[in-house]
Amino acid sequence: MKSSSQEIWELEAQLEEATDPQTKIDLLHELAWNLTLQDAPKAYRLARQAYELSSSGEFEKKPYLPGLAGSLRSFIAINTDAGNYDQALTYSVQAVDILHKIPDEKTEINLIKVNVLGTVSWTYRCLGEYAISAEYALRGLKIAQSTGVRRYEGGVLNILSVIYAESNDLPAARQVGQKVVQYCREASNFQGESIALNNLAMTYLEMGDGQQALAVCKESLQLAQDHGLEKVVITALSTLGEIYLGLDDLVNAERYLLQTLHLAREKKAGSDELQCLILLGKVYQLQQKEQAALAAFQEALLLSQAANDRRSQFQCHELLSALYEQEGDLGSALHHFKQYHLIKEQVFNETADHKLRNLRISHEVETLKNESEIHRLKNIELQAALDRVKRLSGLLPICASCKKIRDDAGYWHDVAVYIRDHSEAEFSHGICPDCTKTLYSELEEKRRSKN
Repeated sequence: MKSSSQEIWELEAQLEEATDPQTKIDLLHELAWNLTLQDAPKAYRLARQAYELSSSGEFEKKPYLPGLAGSLRSFIAINTDAGNYDQALTYSVQAVDILHKIPDEKTEINLIKVNVLGTVSWTYRCLGEYAISAEYALRGLKIAQSTGVRRYEGGVLNILSVIYAESNDLPAARQVGQKVVQYCREASNFQGESIALNNLAMTYLEMGDGQQALAVCKESLQLAQDHGLEKVVITALSTLGEIYLGLDDLVNAERYLLQTLHLAREKKAGSDELQCLILLGKVYQLQQKEQAALAAFQEALLLSQAANDRRSQFQCHELLSALYEQEGDLGSALHHFKQYHLIKEQVFNETADHKLRNLRISHEVETLKNESEIHRLKNIELQAALDRVKRLSGLLPICASCKKIRDDAGYWHDVAVYIRDHSEAEFSHGICPDCTKTLYSELEEKRRSKN
């Protein structure tokens, strides 16, 4: 598989030579998608150009829908990454509406659909809507599996592993996460592998295996650094800080988290900045630096409210409630405690939890059905082949003189006709040397005397 930088270089070269409007649009939105994690501003400009071209000029009356969908997937990813969830959600609704108008056809178009559904799923996950997130992810997974492209299947499974982990289905998260890592390694997809390893590290941490989490996360970080994946480097550094926090190594936790916070602000990675502030607040609280912890939690709460990130909001309220109670400010503690329960109930309610589990079970059942059907068809093909073999096996009654064969009904058939009717063989005719001598002896004598 090509490296990310090589793929970008080739797309840029093709774009310079493109003259056909549709080809140009496809190259623009594909290049934008490949740049979302490396150069978000450039990715946004390219996606915007593709979006505008898809609904103007020759496409003014009939917009080029794959171009619109391909551009929107980058808009969604960039805004989600920056923590602009409301804007990402607006683009998500628009993208899903367009998908309904595009029939399942060529593999290239179906792969765009997979990406769109994956980014929409991730946006809903960031908003704490786990059941909706899983629904979109499973739709994307179904299309990805129909294309047979493991890279795209792995991308959607990666999202599902995070959803399962954050909804406390850790065994499912680990199983899916390990499968994604395997898929990415088979395809030499370094970016996908680095992200999958990071997510798997978090799952190991939640399962209480801190040392395994640390080893896997370091592998993720090294892979991201080796291949220049700046955004993934930021996420991996944040995860390392969280793992060290879980191991009660506060010195290393603070070191990695401060490094992450600096990079997140520099690269305008809002979601990473928010998560980093929450983790830093926890570190300061354990170090008994209450004012520093309070400042970090309050800043994180403001960011989560601005982004409408309910999942982070209830975390901040819970942490602030505990900190104010520790400080003896019971009024503030009660206020944040009420907000924590109110928002958490909206995110993790019983109905959503049941829906999420039912979606996962339905997907597993459908997968088993598909595998069973494939197995059944293979058995049918095998049986048909065996039947064809059996039709020419066993004892065949054959005339000792004319060599005709007798069938089960007692009729005699020419051997060539019998074999043709009972197998897939076809005959072409010629004369062997012995028969040539018998049938055309005079011609053979003349040939010899001439020689």
